[in-house]
Amino acid sequence: MKRVCESESSADRITDLPADVIQRILVYLPIKDAAKTGVLSSKWRCHWRRIPELVFDDDFAQISSDLAESESKVMNKQVMLNIYRSLLLHDGRITKFVLSVPGLIACREIDQIILYLSTKGVQHLKFVFTGINDEEEGDFQMHSSLFSVSHLKSLKLQSCEFKPPSWFVGFTNLTRLVLEYVTSPFDFFRHFLSMCPMLEYFRAIYPDGPAGQLEIVAPLLKSFIFVGYFQSISFKCTPLLSYVVLHLTESETPDLVSLFASLPVLEQLHVNNEVMKYLAPAGRNTPTRLPIPLHHLKVLEMNTLVFDGSPMECVFVSLIMSSPNLHRLTVQLCDQPAGSEVSCLRSLLEAGDCRGSDCLQHLRKFRIEDSRGTQVELDLVRFVLATASLLEFIHITPYKKLGAKKVTKFMKEVIQYKRASKEAEVRFYWDDDDE
Repeated sequence: MKRVCESESSADRITDLPADVIQRILVYLPIKDAAKTGVLSSKWRCHWRRIPELVFDDDFAQISSDLAESESKVMNKQVMLNIYRSLLLHDGRITKFVLSVPGLIACREIDQIILYLSTKGVQHLKFVFTGINDEEEGDFQMHSSLFSVSHLKSLKLQSCEFKPPSWFVGFTNLTRLVLEYVTSPFDFFRHFLSMCPMLEYFRAIYPDGPAGQLEIVAPLLKSFIFVGYFQSISFKCTPLLSYVVLHLTESETPDLVSLFASLPVLEQLHVNNEVMKYLAPAGRNTPTRLPIPLHHLKVLEMNTLVFDGSPMECVFVSLIMSSPNLHRLTVQLCDQPAGSEVSCLRSLLEAGDCRGSDCLQHLRKFRIEDSRGTQVELDLVRFVLATASLLEFIHITPYKKLGAKKVTKFMKEVIQYKRASKEAEVRFYWDDDDE
């Protein structure tokens, strides 16, 4: 009898929960599980139909890439039918909608979903299509009703076409935008960011970006991440931009001085070798230190670098010397092309201008990834150890194909170098499973 009473008491507590508490609980459940909570009590039976956030992802369904084309189409239709049913049963406002079912192929039925959502006050939208469309059909074009969602605050699109209608005037409330493998007219994209005056975060992956110049005009933008190709990128009005990732392929950027004059509060910078190459001013010497120091820069990461005696090495040195408050420095290397010039990094680092009192004085962590065990790397490690008085550790990860003898020789050389910081450790992380 006591157990029966306890069970009834627990059921009463579940039934008597306030409606807003029930809503918060259901939001954290996959939608299929949320629908099943109706068995808990009669009061819960219809609550899942008023969930403000609808997420259709891998918890909802998955379409295997191993299926035959006919089976995949049947599965695709079934998934869309189940989504339709959920929306038909839904009764209330929808603030967030996510469609990210693995393997889902974009289809015209999605137009009706977008049209429906545009009337529901949706603020957060995510459409990710990972299924492979018929080549003759091309990328799926998002329905024009998407551009009428006036309350939209965040938008993520993947593998589709983003083409605005002529009446589109911008997303005035959008703060977060992610575009991955999205095609759009260049004339539109060039001006799009300026049509989102509240934008704070932007990320784009454009393997085959359009030709032309992209000027970033976004007064509230704080994070900018761009991976891929664009003929030219420059920052014109970005006074709050503090986090920048530029991994470009054959794209042009402003020269070193011009770029950082437009980024007055930059705190984190991640660039690749292509960007470093274009930062070197054509026909002019790169200054050892920038006219305006990067006082706010604390994290600097440079990927796929090649120390080959090119002007890029001068840019590398200039960035280090112009960042007096740098805390973390990461260098990821790649093979030096055959026939390239001998690196002049050592002479650049040993120059008088590089021995200033503020050089690397706040550096805590230094990482070298994919180390080739070259002399130029030894020169760089020696300089950091001798200069960084607050250094905590140097983390070196040798290239996987580097032989054990070269790694051992490199290690023995490094551990003998003098250290400005008594706390500095040299750590090697090497996986020699292939040896």
